[in-house]
Order: sequence, then structure tokens, then C-alpha cells
Amino acid sequence: MSTTYPTVNLNTAGRLDIICRRNDSFQLVLEFNSTIPTSGWKMDVVTKSGGTVVIPDTEFSYVVSDGVATNSKLTISAQAAEMVAAAGLYVYDIQNTHPSSDVDGADLVKTYLFGTFKIVGDITT
Repeated sequence: MSTTYPTVNLNTAGRLDIICRRNDSFQLVLEFNSTIPTSGWKMDVVTKSGGTVVIPDTEFSYVVSDGVATNSKLTISAQAAEMVAAAGLYVYDIQNTHPSSDVDGADLVKTYLFGTFKIVGDITT
């Protein structure tokens, strides 16, 4: 006789694979079906999970604009001069950290997206 136990999946991050071109401007517009925090966004591009950072969070800018009452857009951008990592296949994730109103006061950290980050080589620089 088998017993079934309920489960709770707290891993709500979605997968989105990104392909971009080296030495080109980067702009990714994400639309969410809910409101999202206006600050505290972070995205690192690394060689592998826990690996060497090839494009650090500080090279990206983050702008949140509200659409209709329930939709928000997050635009992540980087200048062409910052997109100089070697062509290759990397990984990334997009996290948000914002202050908590909980009793313990620890910041709330949530990963929204993750996936591969492919940089295609460029001829003209």
C-alpha cells in the first residue's frame, strides 16, 4: 500500500533561454501578470552555476514600469560596450531582493527567471 503525501513547490522560477550578440546593445523587456518590486533586481551571467561571472550585475540597468493595474514590465538593459564577454554558452538568473515586513526583518529574495545565456560572436566591433 502506497501513501501519497502532499508537496509544496517553492521553486516558482520560470525558465527563459536568452540568445544575444557580443558587442551589441542588450535590452530585454519582461511582462509579468502581477505587480513586481520596483527595485532590488539583479542578474549575473556566469560560466556555470556557481562559476566565474562573465557579465556582472553592475553592467545591467533595471527599470520597472507599470502597465495596467495587474501587469508590470521589467526592462533589463546593457550598453554594447558592456557586452564584451566571449561568445559561448553561459547561465544566468534574475533575482529580486526587497525588505521584508516579517518579524525577523530578513530581506525577501526571489528568483524570477533562470536559463541559458548564449552569446553569439560578432564580426564588427
